Amino acid sequence: HISHSHSSHFSHFSHASFSATMASASETKAPEGGPILVFGSTGWIGSQIVDLLKKGGKDVVCARSRLENREDCARELDEVKPSAVMNCAGLTGRPNVDWCEDHKEEVMRVNVIGTLSLVDLCSQRGLHITNFATGCIYSYDAEHTIGGKGFTEEDE
Repeated sequence: HISHSHSSHFSHFSHASFSATMASASETKAPEGGPILVFGSTGWIGSQIVDLLKKGGKDVVCARSRLENREDCARELDEVKPSAVMNCAGLTGRPNVDWCEDHKEEVMRVNVIGTLSLVDLCSQRGLHITNFATGCIYSYDAEHTIGGKGFTEEDE
């Protein structure tokens, strides 16, 4: 539900520069044996991922930087030297997801531009990144089965 008026704010992210960055990433080798760096570790999905990784005996570092702060993310990647990155971060809205509708620019800055920036930073360093993203989390029921009728804004 993003209006076209907002798209002009983000025009400096060009396909050509992103493609050039992706091409240069193949020249960089990710550190082996480093920890897995998890962004968004304090959220519900992130905390579940951290717990699963730790239970599996993985070395995990919970990121301190925020996606909208590219320089902080770059510094943290360089300091931690992870073997892989998992991004579970994003604005979900407080007290509920409707908050995002009233704060579209902020949500775009974090959830879209911040995520793309982190992917770009990982690409530049030859790091694998897994991105976890959800719009909303719903419980399936008799009326809304998996693969059946989809949810609408009016569903509770």
